Amino acid sequence: MNAEFIQNLPTAEQAIARLRELGMPRRNNELWSFFPVAKIPTPEFMGTDFATAPTTTPAAAPAHSSSDEAVQKESDFAALLPIANQARPMIREIVAGAAEMAMLKCNNDFGHTVLDIGKGAKVSLEILDNKVTHDIAAERFDINVGENADVEIFFANPACDLPLRFRHFNINQAAGANVRFSSICKDTAIGRVSVECHLKGEGANFDYRSLHILDGEASQHSRLTIYHEAPRTVSTQLARNLLSGSARVSYDGSVIVGYDCTGVNSSQLVNTILMSEDASVSVKPVLKIYHDDVECTHGNTVGELDAEQMFYLVSRGIPKKSAQEMLMRSFAQETFLPLPDSPAKKRLMSSL
Repeated sequence: MNAEFIQNLPTAEQAIARLRELGMPRRNNELWSFFPVAKIPTPEFMGTDFATAPTTTPAAAPAHSSSDEAVQKESDFAALLPIANQARPMIREIVAGAAEMAMLKCNNDFGHTVLDIGKGAKVSLEILDNKVTHDIAAERFDINVGENADVEIFFANPACDLPLRFRHFNINQAAGANVRFSSICKDTAIGRVSVECHLKGEGANFDYRSLHILDGEASQHSRLTIYHEAPRTVSTQLARNLLSGSARVSYDGSVIVGYDCTGVNSSQLVNTILMSEDASVSVKPVLKIYHDDVECTHGNTVGELDAEQMFYLVSRGIPKKSAQEMLMRSFAQETFLPLPDSPAKKRLMSSL
């Protein structure tokens, strides 16, 4: 087990102290600028009154421990919420060279999963929903990926109507590590997925693909921050949205390239099809680049189904509704077609 990785995890007391400093999310906070923050319950309602909770560091942790430093850098309310609510961490080590498939499911309102994946391991992780009715759910995943490991993380659960759900992923990748993060969301309420990825070793590769298929009053939000902290690292972001009714989606993606990180390649693309006049999407790309020898791109498209393609299909006798479904299915499937054949790709494609 990577002792430094475990030591850097905050305790409940540290998380509560940090939440007191941060306060409740506000719209003027760039991490929450698109999110309906008024829907977040009060601390008292969630069972953690961090406005009055003690802030003393536990005796087991030195006054200036590495976990103190780590929690002080944490600025995301959702990342701290499960720990502040004393979610018992599920800690698992996957040894070097292992080949494993696992399904992860949180059995409580607040969950914390810690995975230390060894050098050269091949791992497939599917995240399942907790279907128990509750007013708020928050999950945190701390994932350490060793050298040359190959990891896929994915979820494609049936539509869920839980009122409010947060999922936060903190991913650290060593040299040559390859992580593919893929998801399909059909939820009908409010949700937020946040990902913080640190590419710490040369040749590390992070591939992110998400698809939102939303209707009604659904409100789903994505927040990504990718840190390129080593030379010749690669990150890819592809987000696609199919929105009907009054559904709303936001995508807030940041890429930060360090001073000595030559040969970095990063791309971000968000494609949205609006199936109704009331549906909406908000996109905010951020690039912070501190080196000249990099290739970083971002793009965003918003529109309706292609009129020429619709005309082509309808003119050949295909009913309009069937033609729309064909184009929507093609748009959705293209999100995941580049993935290698694996349990993740099979699961994602079958759900479409």
